[in-house]
Amino acid sequence: MTTVWMDLSLVLGIANIGLTVVLFGLYRRVYAQTRASFSLALVLFAGAFVVQNLLVVYSYLATMPLIPDSLSPFLFGIGITEAAGLGAILWTALH
Repeated sequence: MTTVWMDLSLVLGIANIGLTVVLFGLYRRVYAQTRASFSLALVLFAGAFVVQNLLVVYSYLATMPLIPDSLSPFLFGIGITEAAGLGAILWTALH
């Protein structure tokens, strides 16, 4: 049985995928314009975050029945912290 916290963690994981895909696209565009090695590193950084978030969502879906209810709020806390960090990075990249 899933809890509301796990459902929220799953939704947050999907939102984090969206944030990282936007970052990946933005950094890829900057790299295409500049061909700077730092921009390439940012593309790889964003790509790694996309893969990591895909794995998080998959693992939540695969192991949801096995995760104890007492752990769910902590997983949500991790997700919200990551979303805040990714949001700050995206905001900085756009301004």
